[in-house]
Amino acid sequence: MGKKILDSKALYMVLSIVLAFAAWLFVTSKDGTKDSERFANLPVEFSGEEILEERGLMIVNRDVKATITVQAAPTVLAVLKREQPRLVANVANISTEDTHVVNYRVILPNGVKDTDVEIIYSGPGGLGGSAVSVEVAQALSRKVRIEGEFQGTVAEGYLAGDNDDFRFDPAELVVSGRADLVNQVSHVKVIVSGDNLTETVSDAFPFQLIGASGDPLELDVNCDVDTIYTVFPIRATAEIPLKVNVVSGGGLSVNDITLSLSDKSITVAGSKEAVDALAGEGELLLGTIDLAELDDNLAQNGGDVTFAIPLADELENLSGITEVTATLRVNKRVETRTFQVTSRISTINAPEGWTPTIITQVLAVRVRGPEVLLDELTEESIRVVADLKDINQAAGKYTVPATIYLDSAGTLSDVGVVTPRTYSVVVSLVKDG
Repeated sequence: MGKKILDSKALYMVLSIVLAFAAWLFVTSKDGTKDSERFANLPVEFSGEEILEERGLMIVNRDVKATITVQAAPTVLAVLKREQPRLVANVANISTEDTHVVNYRVILPNGVKDTDVEIIYSGPGGLGGSAVSVEVAQALSRKVRIEGEFQGTVAEGYLAGDNDDFRFDPAELVVSGRADLVNQVSHVKVIVSGDNLTETVSDAFPFQLIGASGDPLELDVNCDVDTIYTVFPIRATAEIPLKVNVVSGGGLSVNDITLSLSDKSITVAGSKEAVDALAGEGELLLGTIDLAELDDNLAQNGGDVTFAIPLADELENLSGITEVTATLRVNKRVETRTFQVTSRISTINAPEGWTPTIITQVLAVRVRGPEVLLDELTEESIRVVADLKDINQAAGKYTVPATIYLDSAGTLSDVGVVTPRTYSVVVSLVKDG
């Protein structure tokens, strides 16, 4: 039976046809009939753009495309279908802004030779050949300012900053592109929003291009960043009472005067921690009025004392008041007299092994109080005592602070020394032995 199969004429005929077809395929794939393949809308790449940039120019229509038809053997076309040809146009010779016709060249993938293909060009817009139209414009890159706008709300007891309080990183934005488009940009705007805010906003935000009219722009330009890091303050607020301390002295007590302030409180803003700390103190101390330090006019007739408002750097005075006037009214009639003290000047706490000698022979002491009590006061009722505990233990003469004591009828609130901390005497110190 096997012999019959081998002797079959039909089998030989089929094998002959298969071998002939294979031979035909081999011949046509290499040197025989060529097929055509159309490659439509291939993107055109540009070389020499760095030369354009040096000339201050740029390509506007970057999405240039072209169509080519390639005639080649089927095996070559199979390669091109897997890896399409590239089209590259050199723009280095362009030196003016205008619409230019530029030829492109076809770059074939590795393994395909120029001699393996025949290219038929289909130029767009009736240009014909391997030509495309390239629009070139003047290029511009410039910095523009950044502005902020708050479109949100804050919680009760909080205050949003104003437009000048915005802080941006970067501080300016670089816009690049066609000069006629870039020049339309006046500035860029960052919009911050949110409801019932209680904390300072700090985040990266998108931005809008703004024209000279103040309206947003939609332009085909490039910006050096996609978002802008923005800080916008949301501050806590509080009303803080104001206070001036009064210290008795100089023949006047706190009960002898009436004090009124031109402003009783101010409103401050700042971080919640700083505002809470100040509010926790209950009041803001402006300063102290020492009644012993009053000049004669104030002590007898009353008057005004002005205080600046001291605030920490992290707090802002929303009230805008920079100083407060304290009006002093004296409800007690007093006068001031000067006594020449000569006999009752002494020292205490002299250093061991040293002998002090008082050089000052006369000290004028000013005393204030009611006339009837001053009439009872004599020079012998006034003692001047210099404390030597801090004196330098070396021979020489020294000016030493002195304390004034009144040995008189009445209490210290009835009669007192004026500017008691300003008195001093001169003492000579000599080593014993």
